[in-house]
Amino acid sequence: MMVSNPENFSIAKKYLSENQVRLVTDVEIILGRLKIQDSISDFSFLVAPISKAYEGFLKDFFLKIGIITDNDYESDRFRVGKTLNPSLRYKRFSVFQRLADYHEEGEELAETLWDAWKFGRNEIFHYFPNSYKSLSRNEAEDRISLLLRAIIKAGTFVEKNQKL
Repeated sequence: MMVSNPENFSIAKKYLSENQVRLVTDVEIILGRLKIQDSISDFSFLVAPISKAYEGFLKDFFLKIGIITDNDYESDRFRVGKTLNPSLRYKRFSVFQRLADYHEEGEELAETLWDAWKFGRNEIFHYFPNSYKSLSRNEAEDRISLLLRAIIKAGTFVEKNQKL
């Protein structure tokens, strides 16, 4: 396994729900069994389970700190990526803006969470005909590390601000 800091798997897991931990563990297992010489054209599939766990984590995190409602959390219409996007047209719906306004460290955290979403999920799951994003194993592992670091940063934010 060549993820930049393998300990981040364990650290991130303490901030995740049981289902999210299972998804992250799936990636650890796959990375441990996948041979370097395997000729696979696109390793994006390695990022998919952690991307899914990340989405669930973000919903839990936003609910925990009170920037989304129970209705948002339960809704099948609430879109993390849309509301986390700093370019959202309607700022009153912006989770990014609410997080930035929430705390003095909020804007930096919002940027970190958005970057992880953009590079660790959007570029993985969307297909653009003129810009097909095929990931090498190293690139996939970099995206995994990016997502784990974002989870850890948000988790430690909550720990530091226990008044939440």
